[in-house]
Amino acid sequence: MIFANTMNSASIAAKRYHAELGAGYELIEARQHAFQATMNPLINSLLAVGLVSLPGMMTGQVLSGVSPLIAARYQILVMCMLFSASGIGAVCFLY
Repeated sequence: MIFANTMNSASIAAKRYHAELGAGYELIEARQHAFQATMNPLINSLLAVGLVSLPGMMTGQVLSGVSPLIAARYQILVMCMLFSASGIGAVCFLY
């Protein structure tokens, strides 16, 4: 999951970066726009977790008998790992 999300983020960053350069933006400004465009889907998914859908790991733990509060903590950890790995991947590409 982490690797797949990081690859998606890097591809979004690449596409947006090259589009911004083609539009005539300077390198630093193109990088900033690309990074913001990369992180928007991840931020939206973080906002929707638990409200719109129950994530797979959390649901599996609750069904197996783990306390919902502990399951929620693990799911927050997984989402933070996805968010940070995707951000780091995008930054490494844009650097």
